[in-house]
Amino acid sequence: MAHELLVLLGKTPWEGPLVAGLAHPASRMTIARRCLDTADLLASAEAGRGEVALVGADAPRLDADVIQRLIDCDVRIVGLVSADDHDSPARLQRWGVESIVVVDVSEIGPAVFAIAEAVRLDDRDRFDLVRDGSATAGEIASIAPGTRALAIAVWGPAGAPGRTSVAIGLADELSRAGRRVLLVDADTWSPSVSLMLGMVDDGAGLASACRRALSGTLDVESLAALTRSPSKNFAVLSGLSRSGRWAEVRSAAMTTVLNVARSWVEAVVIDCGFSLEADEDLVFDTAAPRRNAATFVALEQADEVVVVGAGDPVGLVRLVTGLSDLSDAAAVSHRHVVVTRARNSTLGRRPDAAISELLYRHAGVDSVWCVPDDPIGYDMALREGRTLADVAPKSPARQVVRGLARTIGDDHWPRGVRTLRIAR
Repeated sequence: MAHELLVLLGKTPWEGPLVAGLAHPASRMTIARRCLDTADLLASAEAGRGEVALVGADAPRLDADVIQRLIDCDVRIVGLVSADDHDSPARLQRWGVESIVVVDVSEIGPAVFAIAEAVRLDDRDRFDLVRDGSATAGEIASIAPGTRALAIAVWGPAGAPGRTSVAIGLADELSRAGRRVLLVDADTWSPSVSLMLGMVDDGAGLASACRRALSGTLDVESLAALTRSPSKNFAVLSGLSRSGRWAEVRSAAMTTVLNVARSWVEAVVIDCGFSLEADEDLVFDTAAPRRNAATFVALEQADEVVVVGAGDPVGLVRLVTGLSDLSDAAAVSHRHVVVTRARNSTLGRRPDAAISELLYRHAGVDSVWCVPDDPIGYDMALREGRTLADVAPKSPARQVVRGLARTIGDDHWPRGVRTLRIAR
């Protein structure tokens, strides 16, 4: 049975001869469409016109987002690179292309055979690299996954319940415990980490990291250059300078940013946006941009999810609804519920007990971290652009956040390996 191919190549010396070889009956492959650009390629893939996409590394406007959308269309991808191109194979692999064939203009026949072998491989196999168009199936590499850092997503419903304050507090406490921590402001609606920490917003940060991720040039060094360090072991990747730039934070780019970050530090804390809506398909006929893509990617990749709600009647109702929405939107295995600004004036003389009883009865939550209201401490931290631990180390609110950081850290880093040294 002939395999139907979608072909998108750049301007290389072997473009014409290779297409002629692929079209030969002996190759047992059929070129369903020779695409003009990435838009044509994606439209053909979404229409189901091909089962395998042959993409040249130098194809115009090819980036990580295009590759991810092809994968979402259940189209297998074979990357083609020139023999003298030593950088593209690694870039394509970072984008998720598992089959890469190196084509030499003087050896088109073996290259066509290598492509045919790659196309015929079952989806369960891993075909990583065929060098110089060799006539065998090539090396089948098994790359062991590297050590990945702890990823903590901080999410909460609408209404400013204190997501950013909790995210900053967690990152700060983990860094004080000796861990290298990166705080990522992934809120595409109201980014505020830089403002709360008194950092000058120069436009770099998450948007720049995503652009480099899409182009395949993001690595640990370039990511580190985009961050700011308010204290030792604590780095911050600032958010969007304007919320209207949310289209720059695509799913594939955000995934790459988090993967690179998790290979650099020991813990990544992600401040997420409130919205879990995913109704783009109701508005657009084609693949639509997703404003909440960063939030969904963070929740999918997170080892721990911290859900934050406000300690007042309105905030608690939103929290109960938000917990239900979160369960529908993402599979969360480890969840910690935090209620901020718990105070007697709104919930009576025992606010902690009232909050625990309400959340257990209406949301099935059996463990709640109640952060006492400390307006003086948080106002001082905001005014000075510092963390709560810096300006009010004995704050009751800080003690609760520190306890949460210790619990999450001890779950991830066994005491026999390295213990979080946080005083009681």
